[in-house]
This record gives sequence, structure tokens and C-alpha cells, in this order.
Amino acid sequence: MASPKPSIPAPATHYAILSISPSLLTTAPNPSSLLKQAYHRALLHNHPDKDKSRQQSAPLYTIDQISTAYRTLSDPAARSAYDASLRLSNNPSIGGGIGAGENQDATFRTGVESVDLDDLSYDEGTATWSRSCRCGNEQGFALKEVDLEEAAEAGELVVGCSDCSLWLRVHFAVLEE
Repeated sequence: MASPKPSIPAPATHYAILSISPSLLTTAPNPSSLLKQAYHRALLHNHPDKDKSRQQSAPLYTIDQISTAYRTLSDPAARSAYDASLRLSNNPSIGGGIGAGENQDATFRTGVESVDLDDLSYDEGTATWSRSCRCGNEQGFALKEVDLEEAAEAGELVVGCSDCSLWLRVHFAVLEE
């Protein structure tokens, strides 16, 4: 499975921005109250004039990032969709699977192209689907059956080029036998 270069930091999730655990929200008796507290804490912590104890190396999130995180996680439908996209995004903070992108509104991915699985070449010897990338890598985008199985519910998989920052969204359908 191709993945982006390891030196590129992953964008912060809404959970990281609000410094809250996904499992805590799931098990909390009153998640809306918990989210509201996390929202206010994040606003104060990230305000340049308010939190003098913040280390300079700690990330500083904008009010837009904090507000978007709060809005998304406060709405059960939006949170469910966001969690599903994180599970498909290789994001360990939510038990991420392989390949698909995070919430596309929250994550900017350079050069995303959408294709059908049938548009990729299949190598029976390695049981790998692949496609060349415009960066020159003949097998820049590569995926295996296990990757498709992990993303079966979504019906799409986002694969990063192994040599550059481009992405390929692969659509597929699971056929029941």
C-alpha cells in the first residue's frame, strides 16, 4: 500500500484540536457538555494573549479550526461521517484503516483524482492494483485486496503516491457471492 512521505506531518484531527478523545465522547453521559468544555478550553489555550503557560512548540490552532471542530463533533450526523472518514484515513487516533482521506472538508489533499478500480492495472503475480503517477513513478498508486476489504463499506479508497504528494480516489463496488 502506497502512503505519503513520512516526513509530511498529518493534519490535526478535530479531536486533537479540541484535545478530546473519541472514545470519551462515545462513553460520556453528556457529550454535548463535554464538547462545550473542550471548545472553551481550546479557545483559551490557543488565544495568543490568554494562555501564558503554553509552550512555543505546542501547535496553535485558529478560531476557524476550533469552531469547525466543535461544529462537526457537536452534530451527531456530521460526527458520524467524520469518524467514518478518519477510520479510512490511516489515522491512529480513531483506529484508522488504510487509505481513504479524512473528512475532505477538513483535510486538503494535493491533486486528488477520482477513478474507478477498473481503470487501474492488476498484476496477478503480486495481487496488486496500480497506476502510474504524473511524478514519473510507474506504480505510484498501489493497493491490494486487503486495502479494498478494509474500505468495503465506504466503496472508495484514497491512495497516496509513494513518491509525491498526489492522491488517487479509487471507487469500487463489493459484489456479494
